[in-house]
Amino acid sequence: MEIGRRAAASAAVIFALANASCTTSQEALNKNPQAVSTSALCRSHASASSQGFRDDLYTELARRSVTPQQCADMIRKQNQAIAAGVAIAVVGAAIAVCSNNNCGGGGYAKPNYYQGADWDEFYNQYGQLVWACRDISSGQFVKYSNCYGKAQTDWRWPAKYA
Repeated sequence: MEIGRRAAASAAVIFALANASCTTSQEALNKNPQAVSTSALCRSHASASSQGFRDDLYTELARRSVTPQQCADMIRKQNQAIAAGVAIAVVGAAIAVCSNNNCGGGGYAKPNYYQGADWDEFYNQYGQLVWACRDISSGQFVKYSNCYGKAQTDWRWPAKYA
């Protein structure tokens, strides 16, 4: 399912951005170490490639009485919270996809809430007023389920002759 893959890819991007936004730079640390959050210090310490930067981060963490184990625990808890939020978003997207595509089976065809159609009232060949569902862009008749949930108003095609 293409949408499922897109949702998973989006979740991975969200997770990566959430983690990346919680770090700091050598310049920010040098400029005002007190302004850098403990979380950003811990995440930066865990991912820094420069030993000098890691030492500076460790010095600031020690000044705040934060141990490496406390940093590891903080990062783990934050990652779990982020992952839970991403999982909720992915499940919500999957539910939305299934509700529109009848993923549940069971023989009941759910309406597809097609947005590109609208109701039209006109006279049929016997001179009777009838309602039909039309594709907005082409004006072609489409299945009634494409207009499901929409009020039967005839403001889009006001002429009564089809």
